[in-house]
Amino acid sequence: MKRTLILLIALLPLTGCSIAKRIAKTSSDVEAVFASAKEWEQLPLRTISWNQAISMIRNNNRELKKLNSQIERCERNEMSIYTDMIPGVSFYGYFTSSINDMVKNVSGSDVSSNVNVTFNVPTLTAVPYRVYAAKATTFAIMKNKEGKERELFATLYGKVRNREVDLKLRSLKSDVSDTSDMERMLAANANRQADATYWKQVAELLGDYTARWQILPSSLPRVTMGVYSSRLKKMDPLTVCRFALQIERARMAQYGIAMQYLPTINASLYSPSLFTSSGGTYSGTFLSGEDTRINLSTSYRFDTQLDIWNSYKDRKAEYENTRLEVAAAVMEHKHKLTQLRRSMQDYFSWRSYMQKRLEYTKSLPVTTADEQIARDKGILDMKRELLSQEKTAIESEVALLVEYGMP
Repeated sequence: MKRTLILLIALLPLTGCSIAKRIAKTSSDVEAVFASAKEWEQLPLRTISWNQAISMIRNNNRELKKLNSQIERCERNEMSIYTDMIPGVSFYGYFTSSINDMVKNVSGSDVSSNVNVTFNVPTLTAVPYRVYAAKATTFAIMKNKEGKERELFATLYGKVRNREVDLKLRSLKSDVSDTSDMERMLAANANRQADATYWKQVAELLGDYTARWQILPSSLPRVTMGVYSSRLKKMDPLTVCRFALQIERARMAQYGIAMQYLPTINASLYSPSLFTSSGGTYSGTFLSGEDTRINLSTSYRFDTQLDIWNSYKDRKAEYENTRLEVAAAVMEHKHKLTQLRRSMQDYFSWRSYMQKRLEYTKSLPVTTADEQIARDKGILDMKRELLSQEKTAIESEVALLVEYGMP
């Protein structure tokens, strides 16, 4: 009784506050956040390792937090299948009195209460299906989270690798002496915009906007064909699981229709009030074996109009079509992996050739200023070409990481 009174007292300020005041207070909080926000150039620069960045994504990323909430909700739904079988206990309290009696005196005879027990388990035949469906839903979301983590890690990897190449390209452009002041000013503005975009994207992935996060490029795991050449010959287990879940969803839809051919069995328990107190005249426990009834009921619907049968045939056709669609998708996926493997092999072979050519060009002797200028220009062009092709190869590296995970 004391706890109920305390709760009512705590709720009084909320119920007495107008919506305008509540919105005004929340609006002031939003304005305070806006006032405290800083431009990216004003935020401190903080350097972290790749492993630290991965930890921040797992703990702070909004998309992963949503998936964690979905997993928790599905796990609660699994438990609810069993908790539904627990008898429910309810309390009812009553107060009745005339206005004149309330002015004079309120006695215990004006208050009555009772405690009831209810128990109901509908459709016992559907319990195994509900358990399996709930567990399957939880399993699917957990796999979705695993895939989302891979996607986020690969995206961050691509951002850091592209940033690394962009800074090298900037350095090469700054070495060119024949650029005008206007070109340098435009390049500086473009660089500032690119920097702000990079800081924003990284902060969004990490789930932390309090700094400009700099991830050490040397701490990144490097993608090499030696690590992925054998993996590219087959699908990753997570990809296989995704295709299997697609087929299983179609099978469960068919199975759910077939369940309607089973008889419906319900169980319930009825009892009078477990405990009753009626204004001081009588009180106590009234539950007895004689008055308590356990009810079991069964029903069966004959599909005389073939509604269930027609629905079952539709789901069966959808299941077969899903199997064919998944088979086609698997073949297409294999072709993509083959193209990805060839693309990466061609790039690494080309890069090896270009690096050898670059080293050879650097070792060539020069005897005149014109030869020196020509050689330096050739070296600069090869470096630009290497970096340009590296940016293209980063897209393939990210695709590898999404498919197979970090090395």
